[in-house]
Amino acid sequence: MTSLSEPYGLHLAEPGDTLVVGLGNPILGDDGVGWRAIDELDELEHDEASLQQACVGGVSLMELLVGYRRAIIVDAIIDPDDVPGSVWCRPLSAVETRVASHLDSTHDAPLPAAIEAGRAMGADLPTDIEVVGIVIERGDVFGEALSDDVAAAVPVAAAAVVGALRSQHPASPQGEPVHA
Repeated sequence: MTSLSEPYGLHLAEPGDTLVVGLGNPILGDDGVGWRAIDELDELEHDEASLQQACVGGVSLMELLVGYRRAIIVDAIIDPDDVPGSVWCRPLSAVETRVASHLDSTHDAPLPAAIEAGRAMGADLPTDIEVVGIVIERGDVFGEALSDDVAAAVPVAAAAVVGALRSQHPASPQGEPVHA
């Protein structure tokens, strides 16, 4: 049977040292930017981490992280105080999950709570989780195309992931803006 995800280049990762997961929905315009960043990393033939694309949040996202020492999550962020196409990198603990649609969920647990519950049940979860956020204006418009500002941010976000992978230190608690 053919997977519905094949047209979008879904990359299934094997548990190992580091997982980079691009979140979003590739048919909801700018919300699919996390998937596009993974596509960009795949084109760079980046071999320092396992790559995966997912349309999940909360407990399901926590389950994807089991078995990894480190995780970098790339996600669309709706922040009215920032310009669409802006990119930043922060530790998960410094991200307001309400602005990151896939790190929070009205039908599930926010990712930090899911991780806490998973650890309490003995799951082997990463201690180093960073978020590369790409600011979008809205993520509820059907279509596969990204807006111009968000499309221009894809290589910047991919470069931020590569920089985070090569860094031995997690992002600063305040998060660092990433510039083109």
